[in-house]
Amino acid sequence: MIVRRSPILAFALLVMPAVAGAQTAAQPAAGTPATSPAAPAAAPQSAIPARTPRDPTPDQVAAHIATLHQQLGITPAEEGAWNSFAQVMRDNAARFHDAIMQRRDRLAGMSAADNMQSYADLVTQRAQDLQALNKAFRTLYDGFSDAQKKQADTLFRRSDGHDQAR
Repeated sequence: MIVRRSPILAFALLVMPAVAGAQTAAQPAAGTPATSPAAPAAAPQSAIPARTPRDPTPDQVAAHIATLHQQLGITPAEEGAWNSFAQVMRDNAARFHDAIMQRRDRLAGMSAADNMQSYADLVTQRAQDLQALNKAFRTLYDGFSDAQKKQADTLFRRSDGHDQAR
């Protein structure tokens, strides 16, 4: 499956980096021991950091919402759909923040299996939140003028790193 980044998806990735594969080859998956041919067989547990996704601040969420509002050229007639979409972003961010805080509070006492399950639960919630965000955006997008749709499509392609000429 190919995932395209868009301003909406960029926000989701800001809030939900694991959905887009935020882990790199240099970072082990949550609950997976960091081993390499040069690594000691039994590193102390404190030497292996638990991975918890990035948690944006409310100010970062608000700034992203304001930027999208301007970039998409939201009209007064679209404010209702926009406000619903923006509220889904805020709700998702708040829910994610709460989940991150709960994970951090319990992390020290988690077994490796519990750690992995906790991370899986975060990713599952994030995927559900992204579906809700997509539904809210679809409603907004469907109400756009042709020019706004073209602008949104271009903006989303640009944020995905694709050349405009394609």
